[in-house]
Amino acid sequence: MTTNNDGLTFEAILETLEAAHAGEESAAVEGLRERKKHRARQRISNVATALFLAEGFDNVTVARIAEASEVSEQTVFNYFPTKESMFFDRSESNVEALADAVRHRGREPLSDVVVNTLFGGIPLDRWDGMDEAHSLRLFRRFCEVAESSPTLRAAPYVELESFTATVGASLAERIGRDTGDPEVELAAIVIAGLARVWAVATYTQVQRVSSLAALERAVRADVARAAHLAAPTLDAFDNLDSRP
Repeated sequence: MTTNNDGLTFEAILETLEAAHAGEESAAVEGLRERKKHRARQRISNVATALFLAEGFDNVTVARIAEASEVSEQTVFNYFPTKESMFFDRSESNVEALADAVRHRGREPLSDVVVNTLFGGIPLDRWDGMDEAHSLRLFRRFCEVAESSPTLRAAPYVELESFTATVGASLAERIGRDTGDPEVELAAIVIAGLARVWAVATYTQVQRVSSLAALERAVRADVARAAHLAAPTLDAFDNLDSRP
């Protein structure tokens, strides 16, 4: 049994994560083979996260994750190219959600679309029905681990190019421009900045609040302040036409 300084054991964390993800399998996952792959991926993600929270990100090897998941290291890498991608498991889907929201938004201002999508990325009610104090404790531990590891602190900057390329492609498609258009690139970078503010605000505010509802309110307030500065740029992008 592995325990960190907070008294959180690997086994207890894993049990909570598996309960949180029980029944979460997407209805879009069709076929027995795909469902098995989805479950195997989620199992590896849960085990890796539990180990990271119990022992610290930099203290856990891929070999350890594979052993605890009862799979080979190659199987782990088949689902996750890096350790960081296991820790930030939902980051890619969150970026895709932003890109999709940008691509298909109606008349809603771009800044509002971005803020609303950011808060839909990781639902804070995922652990409804569970002990809220325990959920907050795990969330705090997740943020502490993310902030304590140099590798994890650098990850958002490493992924910046991929983020702006994905979101930028949707912005370009929206107004009929090339992805290398300077206005498209700037708008994508501004959106990436808002996403970073959201993450940092979450890491900071989770240490101060006493409920998940209070956490969302505090983070929304921080992001709203940043969005106030970003809005003129994104509003200007809203008014661009399709001329090159």
